[in-house]
Amino acid sequence: MNLPTTVVAALIGAILAASGLRAAEAPPPIERVELAPNRAFVVNGKPFFPLMAWLQDAENFPILRACGMNTTAGYWPKSSGTADVTEYLPLVAKAGLYGVMPFDARLKGHAALLAYIHDDEPDLPRQVSDAEVLPGEGLRVNAKTPLWKIVDGVTHSWSVLDPLEGAAVTIRAKAPVTVRSLVVHLTISPGLAVAKDVTFEADGKEVLRAALEAKKGPQTFDLAAPATFRDLRLTVRSVHPGKETWGSVGEIEGLDAGGRNVLAAPPRWEPRATPQETLAKYRAFKAADPSRPVFLTLTGNFHPHFDKYAEDRRRALYPAYVAAADVVGYDIYPIYGWNKPEWLYLVSEATGLLVGLAAPRPVYAWIETSKGGQWTGPLENQKDVTGAHIRAEVWMSICRGATAIGYFTHIWKPAYRQFGVPEANQEALREVNGQVTRLAPAILGQAPPRRVAVEAEGGVKVDALARAAAGGGDLYVFAVNGDERLKPARVAVKVDGLAAGTAVEVVDEGRTLKSAAGEFADAFEPLAVHVYRIAGGGGK
Repeated sequence: MNLPTTVVAALIGAILAASGLRAAEAPPPIERVELAPNRAFVVNGKPFFPLMAWLQDAENFPILRACGMNTTAGYWPKSSGTADVTEYLPLVAKAGLYGVMPFDARLKGHAALLAYIHDDEPDLPRQVSDAEVLPGEGLRVNAKTPLWKIVDGVTHSWSVLDPLEGAAVTIRAKAPVTVRSLVVHLTISPGLAVAKDVTFEADGKEVLRAALEAKKGPQTFDLAAPATFRDLRLTVRSVHPGKETWGSVGEIEGLDAGGRNVLAAPPRWEPRATPQETLAKYRAFKAADPSRPVFLTLTGNFHPHFDKYAEDRRRALYPAYVAAADVVGYDIYPIYGWNKPEWLYLVSEATGLLVGLAAPRPVYAWIETSKGGQWTGPLENQKDVTGAHIRAEVWMSICRGATAIGYFTHIWKPAYRQFGVPEANQEALREVNGQVTRLAPAILGQAPPRRVAVEAEGGVKVDALARAAAGGGDLYVFAVNGDERLKPARVAVKVDGLAAGTAVEVVDEGRTLKSAAGEFADAFEPLAVHVYRIAGGGGK
């Protein structure tokens, strides 16, 4: 249901009042936004750490505030009954949030506008094929299973033929080919019709009439004589019937005298928007409004863990994408996206890689907040995203150089919700966002003049960030055990010139450590985060 914007605004005000979130607590109107050399956001001359939610209806703004977020990013057309983003951003302001909005010149100078943002994930790989496979008359083409998959060289992919009986497709080779046998790979699925009697015509002349078995695997048919052609037409004359009239074919192969499939046309991966297209948009945005930075969210495919792009292609694509933005982020969800908590380390590595790639631009990471994804199987088989995971991923990102954090809160199972974060994880968000907000001046401080390093026993992966707080000279060390093997460790924090017996406050934990000369040590349970403060820096 889409409510009028005036009603939505009234509801936001009522919910905020009922929850104790008064207008006085809202961030100040934005007069200027700057990006500091240390990648920090500076709003009205003061450091600011964006804590964002992605693509939310205004009805969710109060819960974003309650979870400690200060910004919402993205806009879906007609969201919350708005005509466009110019009606949506005032609702963002009403809720006491800042907005990172799709570009619209009419937003220029708006007091809640933190930044603009590109269309999401321009680097998202999509398969593109040069193969030419033409549908016959009356065939309904399914865009999700394009006909070129019949010759993509992958026997477990498929092209839908709807209706299957009577379906005809023509495979057009780039140049004439000669084949001695044809191979058909069928797909077998409950309830679907399966091709039975088929014919093949080579440049209009029938070269094979075959009866297919309703089974998986290759069915090979030798031709009476080698056939040379450019167009090969398959026609399904009859079917093994199913509940549905449509079916699919996995692959058609044409084998030459040496057994090589001369019909194979493997697809390639291409981004859905090129860096050049993205750069052109960026330049247009900046020409129209240079007062606000421009965000760009990438997929995780700049990390070599993902193999959609070859290494040389990655090296060409991603610096070009980075050049099309002022602030660059990414989304990798190890558990929500792949059901693999053992991939937790990717959050740390990807942040570090992007910080290096994007320098000197600020970097942000989108963090998973729950299970319920649409790509990881039945809900009962999906692994939980816990508060400990959220906290560890946030701090891994910060320790590797992120100066903004975003949260992906959408779920599709058991039913779609924009904000599907369970209560326990909402509490975790309140805690981590509250801590990040309080410690933002330190997080966004300068690198300390002395060397700080961590050493964890047993090769456990611990990320750490050392910062000197502005003014007071206190030294802060932020550290997280993000090891995906969930191994505890004793960790030594080495600080050049640290005097023995120096008090080291463990922030928000009510305990204090005593240092040895040049170091102090602490225990890190799996996914544990500790923040240390040394008054005055602890020098001799």
